[in-house]
Amino acid sequence: MSTRVAMIFGGRSVEHEVSVITAHQAMAAMPSDRYTVIPIYIAKSGQWYTGDALRKLDNFRDLDRLASLAEPITFSPNSTTPGFLTQRVSKRGLFGGGTQLQFELIDVAFPLVHGSHGEDGTLQGLFELADIPYVGCDVAASAIGINKALTKRLLRAEGLPVVDDITISRGQWQPDRDALIKAIEERFDYPLYVKPARLGSSIGVSRAEDTMKLTFALDVALTYDNLVLIEPAQLNIIEINCSVLGDEVDCEASACEQPVSQGTLTYDDKYLRGGKSKGMKGSQRIIPADLPESMADSIRQAAMKAFRGIGGSGVARVDFLCRPTNGSFYVNEINTLPGSLSFYMWEASGVSFERLLDRLISIAQQRASAKKQSTYTFQSSLLGK
Repeated sequence: MSTRVAMIFGGRSVEHEVSVITAHQAMAAMPSDRYTVIPIYIAKSGQWYTGDALRKLDNFRDLDRLASLAEPITFSPNSTTPGFLTQRVSKRGLFGGGTQLQFELIDVAFPLVHGSHGEDGTLQGLFELADIPYVGCDVAASAIGINKALTKRLLRAEGLPVVDDITISRGQWQPDRDALIKAIEERFDYPLYVKPARLGSSIGVSRAEDTMKLTFALDVALTYDNLVLIEPAQLNIIEINCSVLGDEVDCEASACEQPVSQGTLTYDDKYLRGGKSKGMKGSQRIIPADLPESMADSIRQAAMKAFRGIGGSGVARVDFLCRPTNGSFYVNEINTLPGSLSFYMWEASGVSFERLLDRLISIAQQRASAKKQSTYTFQSSLLGK
């Protein structure tokens, strides 16, 4: 009997389109002899849908039409009936057709929603309530990984090198802009990078070379998140990424990759180069990265340490800023749900996309089995006589 896997994608996030691409890549690679794939799409409005129309990437060119072709659903957080409800037209009955509620069970949830309302622990919390095995990091690791400021604090505690930073909230920025700019300029020299704390895909990220550009960059970043990071630019560095697969007890690191770009990768660099259907695989990159083996090994070890440090599970991508001339590097960020699931990095490491998906589902099922060993009830006389 095949395992019913709900591939959940889209979402209320600025990375909505990236999620759609990742999901279609994964669905195309899912072995049909072992899994029954159920596509579940979360529209930008927050409405959930299912149906065969979601399997065709071209249908996502017109989201209004897609909504009319798909079936609205309600996901159930009830742990006694893990799955979702659909309303389908029935032709049966004494008075002809009508709508009929139908319940669909699922065995494993496979969240592929990048960014907010998906990669941040919110979806994971829903799956925990429903008691459904789910792929990827749990609630705590997802919430930490999406927050660059929290991640940096944890990585510092783990003894990993990170770039110095200042964090500013929207509430601090609006009433006292000039004082905050002065404090930043007293601490750091230009150029600076400004980043929303809880977004990925380079959205809202700006480089500032002077006061005017810094002010503008902060205004932009704070429209995407109410917390931003300001970091001094690191000169003469290259970007290196490494993927980690497993859990906090047993994990392995992939071959390192070096994205090829002029400066920091933009959204278009990451996802549109090479065609929309290719996602991250369409970007230009060198795999394995052209690094001394000793440095590559140090980066892989640091990636696994970072992954274990946040309590990671499933597949993640750890991004580094490196200086090959002296072998030094910084951990830049952790992506707990990387674009394209970093499958191209695992293919270069001898793990096929199909095998990667198998491993991810297996890890999810093992975690669910371990969870059942915990006790969630306690006999008490508090409500007794």
